[in-house]
Amino acid sequence: MLSTQEAQEGEKLVLALNNLTGRTMVLNRPKALNSLTLPMVQTIKRYLEDWEKSDLCDVVMLRSNSRKAFCAGGDVVQVSRDWRDGNKAQAMEFFRTEYKVNHHIATYKKPIVAMLDGFTMGGGVGLSVHAPFRVASENAVFAMPETKIGFFPDVGATFFLPRLDGELGVYLGLTGQKLKGRDLLYAGIATHYVPSERHALLEQRLQGLGTSDYTAINLAIEEFVAQPENSQSEDFVGVVNDVPIDFSLASVRDVIDICFKFNTIEAIMQALTEVANQPGPASEWAQKTYDQMNQMSPSSLKLTLEQLRRGAQLDIQKAFELELVLAERRLESHDMHEGIDALLVRKTNDAAWDPENINAVDIRELYSQYFEGEHETTPLYLGSTPFTEYPHKFGLPTEQEILDVVSGESPQAGGFGMTYELVMEFFMREYESKMGVEQKVNWVLSRRTELGDTGGTLRVIKS
Repeated sequence: MLSTQEAQEGEKLVLALNNLTGRTMVLNRPKALNSLTLPMVQTIKRYLEDWEKSDLCDVVMLRSNSRKAFCAGGDVVQVSRDWRDGNKAQAMEFFRTEYKVNHHIATYKKPIVAMLDGFTMGGGVGLSVHAPFRVASENAVFAMPETKIGFFPDVGATFFLPRLDGELGVYLGLTGQKLKGRDLLYAGIATHYVPSERHALLEQRLQGLGTSDYTAINLAIEEFVAQPENSQSEDFVGVVNDVPIDFSLASVRDVIDICFKFNTIEAIMQALTEVANQPGPASEWAQKTYDQMNQMSPSSLKLTLEQLRRGAQLDIQKAFELELVLAERRLESHDMHEGIDALLVRKTNDAAWDPENINAVDIRELYSQYFEGEHETTPLYLGSTPFTEYPHKFGLPTEQEILDVVSGESPQAGGFGMTYELVMEFFMREYESKMGVEQKVNWVLSRRTELGDTGGTLRVIKS
């Protein structure tokens, strides 16, 4: 229950705008890049509950008051301070309430549109990535940098990161690598790309739409999207390595799968070392990635890898329940508080990790500490049905969906023997010529398929 003071603080830092049948939450803590405090997440929780019940509300929008940051994360400095001052219940209440909000967004009974303009990290990802509509601008910067502060990717990352293409989610979760602008669309984090200058008009359009129909809302957002900068290559001749696509990870996408497919951090680091020592365009990326991971908490890296591997098999509710257990046990660790101090308080980026390297982290002890034994589960948002895949799909097709059409494993596509033209025609029809579909499908086909033996049909290259 919020105190009067907490409610007043929350309402100052999270503004509520009512216009026609639209409701907008505006994050209003710009000096802290909209980092979430407990009163803020408590206020967001209350708004979501009230608007879900209201017959006057058709669509909920989330945005920031600043183009610099949608939300740069949770106020973990305060959480760490509370824990070390003995206010452990207060520290855990932040995570418990935050995860309830994230879970509620994932299972909300009305459309939610998150406007990603500026830094979208940690807690900001939790407020957006579970929504059916995620609109990124050219200013959007996504990252899950928790391993750098001795924590783990939370706010539902256990669920959403393993469901990105291939090993992309594991790579992002372990390294904290930033993605910008259109990257979010092609990575599957955003569903639409709309320039920042159009966001206000889009908000007005949705406020006056007068419906909670998801298809209508999707079409309304599509009215504002920007054309991709790169067009489809004219000549498809099987495997083409240089298909233009505005995605910063395009050139290393397959190498990410090669290096991050393993189930131990040691094997991943060894794979990165091997790529770094080979001539080729991926060498520099591999060395940089290896160096990035060496800066992270070794115990956080091993914890995160196990968390994400398990998360691929969990439903949405179990994923959040696991994170709540991990959060409490991580607060008991040395590395989380040391990492927060080094990066966010002292700002020296010189954390003294314990253990100090990955070889010193006993994986059996880590499993016992974080994943085994009895623990109390706290109910999250009740009244929802758990799911293992997000119920709404308004983004681009996944790589696996594209390859399933080629291999004949997609029941909607009608079997084997499809040419490049037929595959492209299928996706453009299914996605109603959505911006970005042509580019992604063309790019995936160029990397992952080759011409078959008959009639220009395609077959999937075995990885």
